[in-house]
Amino acid sequence: MNYEVIDIHDERAKELAQILSNEKALSILKLIEERPRSISEISQELEIPISTVSYHIDRMLKVGLVEVAGRKYGKRLQEVKLYRASSKPILILPGGKKKHRTWEKLRVINLAVSAVASTGVYFAVKLLTGRNGEQSETVRILAVNTAQEASKTSIDWAAVLIAVLTFMLIFGVLEHRFRKRF
Repeated sequence: MNYEVIDIHDERAKELAQILSNEKALSILKLIEERPRSISEISQELEIPISTVSYHIDRMLKVGLVEVAGRKYGKRLQEVKLYRASSKPILILPGGKKKHRTWEKLRVINLAVSAVASTGVYFAVKLLTGRNGEQSETVRILAVNTAQEASKTSIDWAAVLIAVLTFMLIFGVLEHRFRKRF
C-alpha cells in the first residue's frame, strides 16, 4: 500500500493538525467522501462562501487529504475541477522519512539474507541426503538409528521444511536486532 509519510516537524504536519481541528474543513472532507464535487457544489450544499471552500480545499490538497478526482464543464463551458477525499493513508512520524526509509532498506536486506541462507541450507540438506534420495556415506555413518531407506519425497519435504524454518529463524533474529537498534 502506498502512503504519505510526514515528519512531525514538517510544516505540513502543523497544517494537517489545523485542518483536522477545523469544523468547516471537516464538513467539507465528509461531504466529498461520499462522491466527488466541485467547489461551487460544496459551497451550495454546505452553505459556505466559495472563497472559504476554496481556501480549505487548497490547504487539504497541500497535505494530501484531498485529490482532484476529475474535471467537468460548468454552465459557462469553463473547466471545473472535481475534488474527492484521498484514499492514501497519511503517516506522521517523529524523525521523519529518513529513518523510515532506512528501516525499509534494512527489511529488504533482511529478506535477502534470510532467503540466501535458507536456499543454502536446502541445497546442503539435498547434498547430504544424496541425489537419488538415498543417504550419502557421511550421513549413514552419522545416523546410527535412522531407517535404511527413505523415500525421495520425504527427503524433499524435510529439506523444504528445514529451509523454511531456517528462513523464519534468521528473519526473526535479524528483525529483532534491527528493531532494537532502530
